[in-house]
Amino acid sequence: MRYLKEPRPDPTRLIEEKLSVAEELYHLWGESFRADPEVPSLLEAYRQAVEASNRAMEEAGTFRECYVCSVEDGQGCCKIGLENECTVLILLLNRLLGVELPQKREVPGRCFFVGPRGCKILARPMLCRDYFCRRHHQKVPEAAMIRVTQVLNEELTLLYRITSLLRARLEFWTGDFLQELDLTGYT
Repeated sequence: MRYLKEPRPDPTRLIEEKLSVAEELYHLWGESFRADPEVPSLLEAYRQAVEASNRAMEEAGTFRECYVCSVEDGQGCCKIGLENECTVLILLLNRLLGVELPQKREVPGRCFFVGPRGCKILARPMLCRDYFCRRHHQKVPEAAMIRVTQVLNEELTLLYRITSLLRARLEFWTGDFLQELDLTGYT
């Protein structure tokens, strides 16, 4: 029996759609979010939490191990399609944080958001921030991994709080029909 092989869908198409929706929401509602009584303080708290997480990861050596794995060993976790873990709300959050979103994949075969020096967005999905592979557990001391996980907890809690708030505001302003804001997936 012969099996028909269906071509794999291009994962870039989905992230391009999400980017388009996020940009449209940003242009329509960005000023309203900036004027909101809760959003600006959460944005700043989130930015500070990301910076604290990055410092802890740098000190622990996780960034170095990711670099060695990706660049020197040609492996790495940030493969093509992973970008679709990013929701419209996370993309909108990046815009509210002043991040210019990329318009094309810069590194072939890698996540849409990977550039020559790592990730090009500030707000990232939980999977991208709180994933530690076997290499990390072998190369980074356990105490350092525990510290990173503790620091990341604040960032990820704020990510949830702010994306939930953005969703609630958008649903209030536009109606209760924005189901695709949390869409993830690889196809």
